[in-house]
Formats: sequence, structure tokens, C-alpha cells
Amino acid sequence: MIPRQILTESQTLLSSCRGLNQNLDAFGRAMDWGKDPDNFPVSKGYKRIRRINRALMETWFREISLVDIDTLPDEGGILFTTWHPGGMIDPMLMMTAIPGSLTFAAKHTLFKMPIIGRVVRAAGAKPVHRAQDSNVTEGDNTNRSAKNSSLIESLGDAVATGGRVAIFPEGVTHLEPHPVRLRTGAARILLHAIRKARDEGHPQPHVIPLGLHYSDQHRFRERVSLQVNQPLPIPPLPGEVGAPEPTAEDVEEFGEQAHDRVWCSVITEHLRMEMNRCNQAQETWEDRELVWRARRMIHVHRTLANQAPKGPLPYDKALLGSRRVRAAWQFQAANDPERTEKTESRFREHHEEMNQHGFRSWEITNREERISKRSLFKNMVYWIWSISWMLGVVSWGAVIGSIPPYMFTRLVTNKLGKNESNKSIMGTMKLLLSVLVYPIWWLLISVPIGWFISSPSSPLQDVNLPSIILPLLAGFPWPLMAIIVLLWWPLSARLHLKLYARASRSWRALRLGFKLRSGDVDWESLLKTHASLAQELATIGAGLVLPGDPDWLDPKPGVDDWQVVRSR
Repeated sequence: MIPRQILTESQTLLSSCRGLNQNLDAFGRAMDWGKDPDNFPVSKGYKRIRRINRALMETWFREISLVDIDTLPDEGGILFTTWHPGGMIDPMLMMTAIPGSLTFAAKHTLFKMPIIGRVVRAAGAKPVHRAQDSNVTEGDNTNRSAKNSSLIESLGDAVATGGRVAIFPEGVTHLEPHPVRLRTGAARILLHAIRKARDEGHPQPHVIPLGLHYSDQHRFRERVSLQVNQPLPIPPLPGEVGAPEPTAEDVEEFGEQAHDRVWCSVITEHLRMEMNRCNQAQETWEDRELVWRARRMIHVHRTLANQAPKGPLPYDKALLGSRRVRAAWQFQAANDPERTEKTESRFREHHEEMNQHGFRSWEITNREERISKRSLFKNMVYWIWSISWMLGVVSWGAVIGSIPPYMFTRLVTNKLGKNESNKSIMGTMKLLLSVLVYPIWWLLISVPIGWFISSPSSPLQDVNLPSIILPLLAGFPWPLMAIIVLLWWPLSARLHLKLYARASRSWRALRLGFKLRSGDVDWESLLKTHASLAQELATIGAGLVLPGDPDWLDPKPGVDDWQVVRSR
């Protein structure tokens, strides 16, 4: 009973503080998660788990953007595929965002965990047996293969009859800036589903790659975007005219299975290219960051030229911008490598200097405004106002309600993070521990604190404190006070986050203003270099047809964006 109580309490408390979140979607509105399809029923258990997931995701992320969710096919089962950089956050986000009931394949060890096992079963997940999860003998390996073959048939049956299945073809979560080696499981599921659907007269199933984009999946209150891509075109099945043909060596080695194997290999390669493209894969995280910095610089440059709206872009729009930069950059690297290398070298040197000064692209374009007395006074007022509230009941509530469970969660995750294999699931561990630890802590402290504030026998009643709120609260019955305090912990934590963010922005603006006033920075040289680089980067894509343009044509499977970029 305890796990169910904890989950219920988590849902209630998380839901109670969701109303304070003003950045759930790109425009600060409460999320519209869409309607489940009428032709595929969703169980009550799945809806309960999804409701908790949505509360968790709306709390974990400060902005969630869903792109082209409404373009999902109305008929036919769907096999969703994507990369796996976020541990359990990936399936939780997909379950949260995608309408209908999703079936996942999860490693079988999760089903043995006391609480997580019950959750994944309620969510309709199916166990997959991986060799790396246990030490196996030859006999065990044969048994594992048989179980996985049965799983592929089970998932294929679900897709064939109109169900929706989500799978991570990589098979493992990771920290790489690109999808790692894909297994053929997704292709085998698809092949089984298509054959069964045709045999039984069901609509043709689809395979749809998803884009999962995190600003940082392992940190609290970051941004995320889930993007639906077009269904992958499916080649003729093995044995049909135009189907991929195996080599003579394949036929000799695998016999009748050779045609199926080569078909699955082709589909897997197409999926690999599509996942690289829609997730904007790069060789290194440094290259990925370079693209984002270039995107920011171009946006600021166009804002100054009144060619783009002022202020930060919604995350999905920023992702489109980075996709355009990536396509243009790779196109130029292939066609003019010498110029690309020179530009990249200048760009890296400039941003190293920017980092040394602590500047960002949008902070150096309006120096006169930032050093004005009006700006400094405004930021000083904001900072004092935020700090004064933080020193009151808001921060005391946040400190008492959040610091102990936060420190415990941090201690545990830091200890687990020393193991290299756990680093790719740090965000998952933080989230799951928080779901358990915070409600338990709130329940433990609410009763004694409620008694301490409002009970007639509390020693606090004999102390005359200079406060307006405490005498008012003392008039409540202490059991009611305990309930009020229980609800106050998540609310105070959220308010504290907002006040802290405001105070941090104001303090940074003050420091920046004083630094720009000091004359320690060669402002003219820095601004000249910045403007020159921004102009050059913007010029690269000016004469090209890039993603998002009206005349842009999405590449065919197996082709990356830069390969279909063309000059105007």
C-alpha cells in the first residue's frame, strides 16, 4: 500500500503547484496534450500513470513544445522510434505527449524493481532481455533470444492491429551527441507488423521517427521539444519486386532468412539517417554547442536589423534555427572547406573571449541601454524586491520543505554517478528519487510543524513574535494547519524558484552594467568582431534553400539535410 499512497500523494502535490508554472508551452500557456484517438481505447490504469507523468514532466521542464503531433496518421498502427539520451525521461515524455496508448519495450531488470516494476507494468511495457544486463551462459543466451523473438512478434501484433508502439533502436541510453549503433529490432517489428496487417486486412502500419531535443535532460527546469516527423517510406517487402536483394554470401550463410535480414538492414540504415537528421546529430558536444551559439548570434543580428522578433525564441523555433545553421554549415563545409575552417577558427576564438568576459550574444548589442542609470536602478529595485521576499516565509518554506530532500537526493545521485554506467541516467535517478523522497519528507514534517504553529499546547503560543502571519495561523485547528503546511511546501518551492530566477537575472544585469561602465573591456573591438562574424554567418545561408523555407523539400530516407540544400 505504501507505494500507491506515495504515488497518489506525489500526483496531488505536483498538481497543486502546476498552476504556478507559466512556461509549460512555448507561449506560457497550460499544455494542451491533445485527444486520444477514438479507434484505440486507453485503459484507466494507463491514464492514471500518464496523468502522473504529465504532472512530473510539467514540473521537471519549464517549457515543453510539441511539434506536428496533429499530423499523426488516423489509420494504421504506428511504430515510433527515436534516440535514447535521457534514460527513463525519454519514455515518460513520449507517454506524456503522444495521444493514445503507447506500448514500450523496457529492459527486463526494470520489472524486478519494487516500485518501478509496478509502474512499467501498469504502463503496458514489455520486457526485453539484453545480454549486457546479466552474465549468460550459452543455454541462457538461447533462451534470451527466444524471449526476444516472442517480444518482437508481440509488439508487431500490436502495431499490425492499429496499436502504437515506441522503441529505442539503440537499445541503451547514452551521453553521446548523436544516436549510437542501432539494432535491427525496430525493423523486425515493422516487418512482422506489415505482414500480419496484410494477412488480416488491417490498414498499413507506419514507422515514424521522433525528434527528442533537450536543453539539458539531466537538470531541473530546462526545456524540451518532441517533434513528429513524416512516416518513413517503406520499400517492397522481401520477395516482392523491387525489394532489397541479399548477396550470394548472405544467401549461402543465412538461407531463406537472407531476404528478411537484408530488408531489415536497409530499414535500420534509413532509421539511423533519419534519427541523425531529426535529432540534429553532431560528432561532439562541442560541435553541437557551436551550432547553437551560431544560431543565437544570427538571431541577434537579424533582430537588430528588424528581420526577427526581439527576445528569446520558443524552443521549437530555436531548434528550427539550429537545424538551418547545421544544414548551411555542413553544406558549406562540403563545398568550400577552406572558408568554413577559417570561419570556424574565428568563431571559436571570439566565443572563447566572450566566455572569459562572461558575455552572451544578446548582451553586447545594446551597451548604452545597459549602462544607463535607469537600467541600473531598475535592476537594483528588482533585486532588492526579490531578495526581500526570499528572506521571508517563501524561502523559509522552501528551505524547510526542499533543502533536506534535495541534499539527500544529491548525495545519492552523486554517489551513483561515480559509476560511469549510471551517468547517462542521472536525470532519471534525480526525478525518480524526488518523486519518492519529497512527498515522504513533506508528510513527515507537516504534522509536527502544523502542531507547532497552531496547537494551544505548543510553546510557540507563549512567545510574542513580531509577525502578522503567525498569530493569524495560530487560530486554525492544528490538523487543518498541517494540511495547509503540506500544500505549502511545493508552492513555496515554486515561488522560491521564480524569485531566485528574478534575483539572479537582476544581479547578472547589475554586474554586467558595472563591468561595461568600467572600461576594462575593449568594447569597440569586441562588438566589431561580433558583428562581422554574425554578418558572415548570416551570409552563408542567405542564398540557400534551408529547412523551414517555403520551397524546402525534406530529404528522402538515408539523406541528411545538407545533402539537399541548394542555391537559390
